[in-house]
Amino acid sequence: MSAVIELLEAKELDAKEGDAGRWHMEVPRRFHGAFGGAFGGMLAAASVAFARQVAPGRVPSALDCRFLRGLPAGGATVTAEVIHRGRSLSCVSLDVWSEAGKRCTRSTVSLVEAEALYPFDHEGYAVVPELTAYEDGTPWAQSPSLEVPIIDTFAPRMVGNVDGAIATTVVVPWDDPAAAAEAACLAADMSVGPPVAGANTDRWIPNPNPDLTLRFAAPQLARHVTSVCRLERIKGGIATTQLHVWSEGVLAAVGISTSLLLNT
Repeated sequence: MSAVIELLEAKELDAKEGDAGRWHMEVPRRFHGAFGGAFGGMLAAASVAFARQVAPGRVPSALDCRFLRGLPAGGATVTAEVIHRGRSLSCVSLDVWSEAGKRCTRSTVSLVEAEALYPFDHEGYAVVPELTAYEDGTPWAQSPSLEVPIIDTFAPRMVGNVDGAIATTVVVPWDDPAAAAEAACLAADMSVGPPVAGANTDRWIPNPNPDLTLRFAAPQLARHVTSVCRLERIKGGIATTQLHVWSEGVLAAVGISTSLLLNT
């Protein structure tokens, strides 16, 4: 059992396994973001952790999350189904349901059988960004008019601007370097907001991201994880962002996300 699942069971989400492929959990208010629902990064991380349980021994390689509606504080149910179990690849579909029985998140996680793969490594050509140390970064401030509980929970800090991309570091709330995919989810989803919000300096426009797609590149991470997120374009109120997740100079994940600028 991964340390992430142990943490979800014991302290954070009070997760309890029910029937095969089903868990119940409690989502406290401190895991909520800015738009009235649970933080998508935590839901993504939980999706990966639960996928590991129904495809044991396999390593997460990809995540596609759709945040369909806000998950309120309180009880929630996670259901997981293995939709493909091959020699080298498994694919797991997961849904997060509110206490009222509404589907809030749909995720798909791919996991690989490491022993079925050729043992070849290549560092690739991604350039390691020059970032400020977490201790010297700029802490995110709470808005006087909009409470964002995850700012206190994950203590995000801005640690640099890389050719227009904004780097955000979070503190991972579990001490398990092998849970790299789950940690990458936290930093990735946290980083999407600033570059979109920063595109309009006249006023703040609500800009929730209804999706997150990640491809995982590292088996281990440290407690501080950084996502460097770039706004690629906004067209007709739809923003497209690209991100790279790093930890101690190691590329952990590459991803994309969409944000919706709401006319409220």
